[in-house]
Amino acid sequence: MAIVYTISIITCICCLILTPIVIQMCKKYNLVDIPKDSRRVHSKPMPRCGGIAIVISTLLGLTIYYLITRNIPSIALNRKFLGFVIGGLIIFVMGLIDDIWNLRPKYKFFFQLAAGITVYYFGIRISVINVPFFNIDTINLSEWVDFLLTMIWVISITNAMNLIDGLDGLAAGICSIAATALLIVFIATSASLEAIIITAALVGATLGFLPYNFNPAKTFMGDCSSNFLGFTMSIVSILGFAKGYTMLAIVAPVLVLGVPIFDTLFAMIRRILKGQPPLKPDGAHIHHRLIKRGFSQRQAVLILYTITSMLCIIAVSIISADFWKLIILILMSVCFIIFGLISIKHQKEHPKVDDTVNKNFTQEVENKKENE
Repeated sequence: MAIVYTISIITCICCLILTPIVIQMCKKYNLVDIPKDSRRVHSKPMPRCGGIAIVISTLLGLTIYYLITRNIPSIALNRKFLGFVIGGLIIFVMGLIDDIWNLRPKYKFFFQLAAGITVYYFGIRISVINVPFFNIDTINLSEWVDFLLTMIWVISITNAMNLIDGLDGLAAGICSIAATALLIVFIATSASLEAIIITAALVGATLGFLPYNFNPAKTFMGDCSSNFLGFTMSIVSILGFAKGYTMLAIVAPVLVLGVPIFDTLFAMIRRILKGQPPLKPDGAHIHHRLIKRGFSQRQAVLILYTITSMLCIIAVSIISADFWKLIILILMSVCFIIFGLISIKHQKEHPKVDDTVNKNFTQEVENKKENE
């Protein structure tokens, strides 16, 4: 357990130190996001690749662990860890290209598919399903079925986390809460070492990034990081339950990632019904809808944090009977909520720091009301 806490602390400190440096680099090389359409809810140019610090911190923490333990067989990472690193770098490069040059959806899909094939080649795959309550012990999936399921899961979760990244601190906060819940589940169920260490690194990195990303944000994470977060969550959920995919084990990652999964499914169905491409961007995600309902960015983020926290508590309750681990997650969730309430109070007392929805977004809402 000590090594898990150590990895989280290392990655958190690294991200706290690296993020201001990345912000300055973004400003220097003009890697800023300008509020030029109705999907953007910020009012001034913002460094858009700050999440590079998350990726570097996560990989740095994992590298340190690998170097320290590589000659200790009982706690050394195996080739699946290498597969994750290579796949993660492919996703990171894809996101960085998209942040700089706006990559078309079909090319993003090819990158994501390449990353999925990479981790599958290194043994990260959904190959066995245990089905309780139906007198069925174990189902061994054929190669094409486990390949298809693995690709669907990896690509879906990668995109889900990317799509939810629409408000200050939303993706980073949801990922922090969800990763903490999975980490508790993995430790309680004696999951694979790779899943525990990678998740611990992710928790630290996202927590280290939040002070710079929570509203009013000093930087956005960018597609390079939001895609990396989704990819990492998809991989650890596979690794964490590799010993047997019982129905409860399937429910856990779906619950902790409930907000981004629901938002993505709803978005794709909505676009298909409108005759639009499923991956076409729009301003109708769950966080956009909360803003249109009159909530501020902080309030909308707080609402989604709360929903994610409740889903995570349910997931941990289902999987783990460890009282103290459940208490830790509840306390962390309460801290998120208290922090949000304090921020809202501060916002009301100092309206000058209130987050401002850009004119395009506000005008779009007004136009829709007039048309109705």
